[in-house]
Amino acid sequence: MSEGERVWTRLYPAMVSVLGGVGLGLAVTYLVGAWLSAQPGWELWAEFFRPKAMGLMLVPYVFLLAHLLLRVHVGHFLLGRGEVEAAERYASRRGRPSMLRSRREAANQRAVWARALVRQGRYSQAREVLLGGIRFAPSYYEAELRRWLIEVALRQGDHEAVLEQFGQLGEDLGKGHRQAALRACRAELALRQGDMKGYEEEMTRSLWADPGHPRAGLTRTLAMVEFAGKAAERSDALAMLVLVEGRVGDEIPARRSELAALRAWLLAAEGREEEARQALEESLSGPQDSWSKQVIESVRAEIATLEPA
Repeated sequence: MSEGERVWTRLYPAMVSVLGGVGLGLAVTYLVGAWLSAQPGWELWAEFFRPKAMGLMLVPYVFLLAHLLLRVHVGHFLLGRGEVEAAERYASRRGRPSMLRSRREAANQRAVWARALVRQGRYSQAREVLLGGIRFAPSYYEAELRRWLIEVALRQGDHEAVLEQFGQLGEDLGKGHRQAALRACRAELALRQGDMKGYEEEMTRSLWADPGHPRAGLTRTLAMVEFAGKAAERSDALAMLVLVEGRVGDEIPARRSELAALRAWLLAAEGREEEARQALEESLSGPQDSWSKQVIESVRAEIATLEPA
């Protein structure tokens, strides 16, 4: 990140807060001005104020509207810049509905809060945050919160919890990118359970919903690795791994270790022992969770069988 980007990252949240403060101050000033215009002895002020009342009212309205729209975006902005702890602090202070914060906005902040915790590997805390948000989230945002509960359960290897969340969602998985992500998660679960028919059905629906969604690309890559028997298939799977690692590794860092281990397995199958060893070391030195540990141990065992006696 350049110095200019760092400065903007620090200034943007402060700027959004200032917009709200200025807008609130102007709104109070407007109300005071409106009250004074109706008081005896303020006729000159009334002559000035009343013809301009509608135009003057727009000024605080614009500031407050900009604040309300932008404050929902701040957490996502910080996550996108890799400022995970700052995103957590910002969203955690705004993750509860109130007279000044709608259930919709609070649910959005909960999703950012939980994603920041997931990036830090704090899955249990993320689960608590998500479950707390589901209690008040409107249905559209409830699906997003449940999607992240599913992601957490997949990382913990808790397949029963994944099925439970899909049971709560029912058959309506939304549209577009939300449906693509949820169906890709369900496809990954089917892949883990060896249900190829279920995998193919869910993967097809995920790609139809949003063919460019990173989550769909990740699950498809996992399947390519799983069934990479021929040299050409292994080569394609390696190329896909390189593509998806950068796109999905930031969201859940432990995925990087999982994908590095899978890369090590493919390299070992290709007879590229030194590269395979380096990839395996990379997986062991990176962030890990329950599922990545299972994958790494499985790959280590598989590589051991490929090594010459």
